[in-house]
Amino acid sequence: MEKISYSVIRKLCSLSKEEVDESFNIIFNKYRYLVYYVAFDILKDDEESKDIVNDTFLKMYEKRGSFLNETKLKYFLLVTAKNLSINRYKELKNHLSYSDDMRGEEDKKNISLYLDEFKDLLDEEEYNYLVLHIVCGFSFREIAEDKKLTTSQVSSKYQRGIKKLRDYYGGRSYEQN
Repeated sequence: MEKISYSVIRKLCSLSKEEVDESFNIIFNKYRYLVYYVAFDILKDDEESKDIVNDTFLKMYEKRGSFLNETKLKYFLLVTAKNLSINRYKELKNHLSYSDDMRGEEDKKNISLYLDEFKDLLDEEEYNYLVLHIVCGFSFREIAEDKKLTTSQVSSKYQRGIKKLRDYYGGRSYEQN
């Protein structure tokens, strides 16, 4: 990925709404998946993670005058996403009640366990493309545009990951509850 220039970061402080919008969109498009990964790694929930992405970029917008370079901006985004996710996790944990659908909670735990296991079975790109496509619902084209790759490169890496998972799980037998 190419670096965000100093002028883009400075335009966040511009008096021109167009310049602010343009620079915000550049930064958002570059870092949204990274912020999502940080949130999803903690929360293990797609909708909550998307909310954290929105909250993180809202905080960045509010503090837009304090960034001197891309490194400080990236650090701010990651730390903010992590802290917001931890707070949201604690909030959600405290609001669980006995009336919650226990089967649904168990399914979320199982998906989380599989995702953790997938990390061990797949290389980083295969895992990321699998999560982006299956969990987040992004198309191969959208992933390719973000990663500055061709759709066929993303699809090929994704298919290799799926094949690894089929090969691995093909030999296991599962008990039905």
